[in-house]
Amino acid sequence: MAAKKSASAAIPPKERERFEECVAGIRSFLELWTQFYWAFRHAFLGEPVTSQSEYQFLQMKSEVARRHQFLFEQLGDLYINGGLLTDLLRMIVNLEKVSKTQKDNYHKIEKFWHMVFLNLQDTLISIQFRLDQEDKQ
Repeated sequence: MAAKKSASAAIPPKERERFEECVAGIRSFLELWTQFYWAFRHAFLGEPVTSQSEYQFLQMKSEVARRHQFLFEQLGDLYINGGLLTDLLRMIVNLEKVSKTQKDNYHKIEKFWHMVFLNLQDTLISIQFRLDQEDKQ
């Protein structure tokens, strides 16, 4: 009976492939998410905001939104609190606005960023755990 149970719990090949793609996507996204943080952090700390840095930031923000949407569609309910990231992107309009943000408001942005970071890590661990459990069977 245990053999039937583990066979029925196996991840179908297409779903496994999707999970593996999502694992790679989340890892890559976490790198971009960290770069995004440092970009707005430097602006808040007073690094001059040039038209070039603003343009690069807005391109990065667009890439963050695009990758987030892809993961959101691929993962569905497995994406832990995925909606928080969308809310954060609405809060961070551009570097110029971030550079003029009051300290208390900025710390809210950082807190949101960190919550998204942790949720992405938790999502990654959850998917990786499922894959590892199947590999052990």
